[in-house]
Amino acid sequence: MNAIELDAIVHDGKVIVSIPEAYREQWNDKAVRVIILASDESAAKPKTSLLSTLKQIKISGSTDFSEKSGEEDLRGF
Repeated sequence: MNAIELDAIVHDGKVIVSIPEAYREQWNDKAVRVIILASDESAAKPKTSLLSTLKQIKISGSTDFSEKSGEEDLRGF
């Protein structure tokens, strides 16, 4: 599926879209499907990276990761 995304404003029930010059020749005289999708304000906010999201995770517990740490807890298994 070939697609281009354009922004437009609905005014009096009409949407006027001008195809950018770079795409005009390839789209000229072709039947197209138009989908009206409301712009989501949250989409305008920059997305956070996975790393910054992971940095927000709080983990509680021992910071001692040595082999002997926690052996008492594992004896029952």
